[in-house]
Amino acid sequence: AAARAVLYAPFCLNALPTMHTVALWLLLAAAILFFWAIGAASRLLRLRAAVHAAFAALDEQLLRQLVWMQGCLPEELRGETSTLPPSDIGAITQDAAAVANAAWARLHAASDQFALALAAARKAPLDAASTAALVLAHEAMRGAWASALTDAVPSPERLQQRWMRLLLQAIPLRAAYNDAAAAYNRARAQFPASILAALARMRPAGSLSRLAETPPQPPQQ
Repeated sequence: AAARAVLYAPFCLNALPTMHTVALWLLLAAAILFFWAIGAASRLLRLRAAVHAAFAALDEQLLRQLVWMQGCLPEELRGETSTLPPSDIGAITQDAAAVANAAWARLHAASDQFALALAAARKAPLDAASTAALVLAHEAMRGAWASALTDAVPSPERLQQRWMRLLLQAIPLRAAYNDAAAAYNRARAQFPASILAALARMRPAGSLSRLAETPPQPPQQ
């Protein structure tokens, strides 16, 4: 037994440097992976912050649309001066007044729903469900506005021009948000960011590409 130990001792001694080298390589690989993960996490956080900043700018413009839209509602719905002159109100027939009131009521409900959707998206601007609900609520408000102009306003051209300006002002801000969200989603899909995002439950950001994409014109009377 002592003789065999003497025979195998050189082989054991030769294996020690190899094991030490393997351990060093493993430690080096772990260090590289660790700092790679740290860099990926920092990049994700920066891109998430960029999405938040882009939505904050868009949120301000969408809030302008909402405030202006609600300011156009009749007195009984907003507690302010009606947008229709008294002479026009007196000239409306009973049936036409009912149609107009229904149109304003739809716009009031749609604007309230948009306000709720905007508040939810403001809390979670990267949440796909919140951004999808915001797009749908904005489309509903735009549709209700087009109906109100057709059914309740005798001369809607000036109001429609102002509304179109507000919509056009939001387009570059919407594009900036979509670009920021797309950059975040691309970074999130890469390794090791995809693993970190899964562990941290960072879901892909939503899109607002359909938000006021083609502003509808009110039907011709």
